Amino acid sequence: MDCVSPVLDILTRLWDCTATNGSYIRHLKKNLNSLSEARRELEDLSEDVSRRVEEEEQQQRKRKKVVQGWFDAVESQIKEVDVISRKGEQEVQKKCLGSCCIYNCYSGYKIGKKVINKIRDVKELIKKGEIFENLQVTYKLPRPTVDGMVMEETVGFDSMLDEVWGHIADYRCRIIGLYGIGGVGKTTLLKKLNNKFLDINHHFDLVIWVA
Repeated sequence: MDCVSPVLDILTRLWDCTATNGSYIRHLKKNLNSLSEARRELEDLSEDVSRRVEEEEQQQRKRKKVVQGWFDAVESQIKEVDVISRKGEQEVQKKCLGSCCIYNCYSGYKIGKKVINKIRDVKELIKKGEIFENLQVTYKLPRPTVDGMVMEETVGFDSMLDEVWGHIADYRCRIIGLYGIGGVGKTTLLKKLNNKFLDINHHFDLVIWVA
């Protein structure tokens, strides 16, 4: 009797292992359908989240990195699902043709296991995406330090622009006065100065145009 228990235990373990591994092959078609449904659900969710993100981005907002990371993961998972699904369908066709050699059984087992694992991965990604329904997916962009101004192409202002900019860059200078008769280009020069703030690093927190 002492020898019977270990033998039964081994046989039980072997049976459980065989039953589990065999289910990968027997239920391959069913599991492929489940994988296809999970893929469709993930893709639909991704489109919903993407639509929401794009709408918010039109309001001077930017998508969060965690959201973009989820989109990247979705794209990667869908590609992997498509590859596994194609291989799985090939195994189903082999089974329908009555091919049951050891090699084909082993390849069917491998792809069947991948299908199960991929269903789990896709469902985990769906759960992560569903969290975005109750979370902010974008953040408000900081206001630029200066608003650019539309102006026509000008000539002959470079030397004066450089001179005035030199005073602006001087920390000791607090006030700069521009004067002259009407039409000489004072406003044009100020507009060019305003736009120069867009192209050069400066120490000002905010530049305001007051007309």
